[in-house]
Amino acid sequence: MKLISLNTWAGNLFEPLFDFIKDNAADTDVFCFQEVLDSSNRSAVARTPNIHLFSEMAKVLPDFTGFFAAAQDNYEPITNSQSDATLGLAIFVRKNYIVRAKGDFFINNQRNSFVPPDYTTMPHNLSYVQLNIGERLLTICNVYGASWPTNKLDSADRLLQSQKILDFVLAQPGEKIIAGDFNLLPNTRSIMMFEENGFRNLIKDFNISTTRGSTIKKLKPELGLGEHGWQEFADYTFISSGIKPIQFTVPDLPISDHLPMILEFKI
Repeated sequence: MKLISLNTWAGNLFEPLFDFIKDNAADTDVFCFQEVLDSSNRSAVARTPNIHLFSEMAKVLPDFTGFFAAAQDNYEPITNSQSDATLGLAIFVRKNYIVRAKGDFFINNQRNSFVPPDYTTMPHNLSYVQLNIGERLLTICNVYGASWPTNKLDSADRLLQSQKILDFVLAQPGEKIIAGDFNLLPNTRSIMMFEENGFRNLIKDFNISTTRGSTIKKLKPELGLGEHGWQEFADYTFISSGIKPIQFTVPDLPISDHLPMILEFKI
């Protein structure tokens, strides 16, 4: 099987992003996307960022079933005054798989809790699907973790966030994959908690040097001058012991301000 996780940056780099999705659609089984926008207002102009990103993804992934998990309605700051867009998570599952269960829950704040410009109030959720793989059950979790404080270090909220994720996945039968943008650095307690509970950290095990890449440095060089400098890590993929990775790569592609995590595995 093949799974791809990516923070899409709300489609800011729309054309290269969609070229990547279309190039990988034929041999990918599950896509997990973070920072996805959707809008029920079909007459609204799809600017950059693209407020119809989820719908546009569905068009180029006809062999997949898409699941959108909303976090914040009327997400105006990212849509440049177009207040009819919803921010959330998206999972696309190839249609030949049986989806036994799906859902989402909040790991930081609650739906529509954002009070601009206070980003500590942003809601962050986890979406999941459970698939039957032969006689085995596989739970795939798509994570978008709290983005504040911007130092990506431990905080009480982030420690609680990791515990909420673990409480859920450890209660599920079968094998598990937890992937997404955690907004955390590798040496944090919030990350080590997953390793201590039996999950392999593929970013660590495969010696990945960055999940942010060169594109963000070219587009936003001022970020390197900030209080925290360049933060090379934010995204992680964790797997349970029954998942056997064949290949795990994080290619430096100009498709977002994050890099895609591509996992090929057996179960």
